[in-house]
Amino acid sequence: MERNRFLNILLILASILLLSCHKEPKKILNEITVSVGGKPNTMDPSKTSSISSMIYINHLFENLTIKDENGNIIPGSAEKWISSNNNTIYIFYIRTNAKWADGFDLKADDFVYAWRRIVDPKTQSPLAVYLENIKNAHEIINGNMDKEQLGVKALDNDTLYVELEYPVPYFDELVCHSAYTPLREDIVSKNENNWSLNADTMIGNGAFQIVRLDDYRLVIRKNTDYWNYKNIKADIINFEFINNPNEALSLIEKDELYFYNNIPIEKKDELFERNIAKNTAKTSLYFYEINNRVNPLSNAMVRKAISLAIDRNFIITNIVKSDDIAASAIVPYNIKYDNKDFRAEDTNNYFYSEDYNKNIELAKNLLEEAGYKNADDFPVIELLTDDGLHLEIANAIKKMLKENLNIDTIVISKPYNEFIRTRRRGNFDIARRSWAGGYNHPMSFLSLLQKDYILNEGKYYNPLYDENIRNYLTTQDIQYLHSAEKIAIEDTAIIPIFYYNSIVMQNPKLINVTCDNFGVYNFKNAEIIEDADN
Repeated sequence: MERNRFLNILLILASILLLSCHKEPKKILNEITVSVGGKPNTMDPSKTSSISSMIYINHLFENLTIKDENGNIIPGSAEKWISSNNNTIYIFYIRTNAKWADGFDLKADDFVYAWRRIVDPKTQSPLAVYLENIKNAHEIINGNMDKEQLGVKALDNDTLYVELEYPVPYFDELVCHSAYTPLREDIVSKNENNWSLNADTMIGNGAFQIVRLDDYRLVIRKNTDYWNYKNIKADIINFEFINNPNEALSLIEKDELYFYNNIPIEKKDELFERNIAKNTAKTSLYFYEINNRVNPLSNAMVRKAISLAIDRNFIITNIVKSDDIAASAIVPYNIKYDNKDFRAEDTNNYFYSEDYNKNIELAKNLLEEAGYKNADDFPVIELLTDDGLHLEIANAIKKMLKENLNIDTIVISKPYNEFIRTRRRGNFDIARRSWAGGYNHPMSFLSLLQKDYILNEGKYYNPLYDENIRNYLTTQDIQYLHSAEKIAIEDTAIIPIFYYNSIVMQNPKLINVTCDNFGVYNFKNAEIIEDADN
């Protein structure tokens, strides 16, 4: 009897031991560490045009529509939408289970508030023009109407009604842009200037929420109030604020960083061989903005002479050291309308000839015609830029202008944030700039040169240009955009240099990073695989 009892006790203990051995393993968090640049000045969706800030916003907020990994438009916070009246009326139906990170329901009024705020002249938003398609937006932006007259309203908590100024068949893609991000009035109105840089008040409706924000990093974790959180693979994302590509490379080599959106250009070939450097699709224009308000740059012949004196192929081959394409016009390749490539329909080489000597000869003749033979009495021109590769390009252009046209220039290089502030204030003669659009349509580039566009930093204005833009908007006849571009080219409104893709550094262990054509990287479903080949 005692023996049986002893055996029973042993059996029970064995069972307990067996059960403990088969305990479910603890879930290992998918935590990744990446960097897309330095600390932002703001992450306010209404006030930033910085790509890095847009990346943070894309993870913390969700718009009515979003893009999948292939760039297709799919439902986001809106589960469906309809358009009518020749694409001038859109109605979006917001998901009933869409919530903010603090558990409050997402409402149609959150979009109404945000969109009215961005067109309000008091906000001084660089992105307000993205909403100019909406009824009365243009007049509101220019201070001629109250923001309450914007053509958007909440029919109820879950239904958003939008009336447009003219037909916009691509409006469902436009609302992907960060300019259309919803905002909470009860949060933003209490701290208009700094709410987005405070972890307690930067509350979004997206897949992630802020855990920490300081001078060194932004840490975000999966938002369990997000309607689709179960299909988000990343649990924690650490965005390190890094400005130096060599510092980033050192961290990548030690598996302390897994992504950086730039490379040390001098190590480009080596990094491709090591499978660290990657080309990413990005439809962008690198160009120089010209201050059209200052003499002698207000003279179109002078602007064209300067443009012709720049050897774009030399810059691409010897400085950028890439397979980028010398810019032949303004709108880059792969920008579409009705599934057609706008640039491929007009392959005229407007800005340069492969025979560089002919360019120089024409440039000298134009300068003489403008009254500056041999650049006599031509004032010293300032070239504004920031550091790194941009400074190298500016110094090369300085040399070209001196050797080819006898024009003296001073290169002024500033740290990035100061450089942006200076350029936006209009305190420059000629300034380095790049543009990635924001939506896949020629207007995303051509709108830059409209008179009232807030990011028309060179203050270019030709009434015939604006007239062609208006004619396109009312007729949707693409030929008006081709005509507008040709006018800007003839005026040398800006100096396009090259169309470019981006080169990034990515640790081979990191997978499932996506990027749209405009440089907005997505790490929501990124993962680290330890057995990756290096």
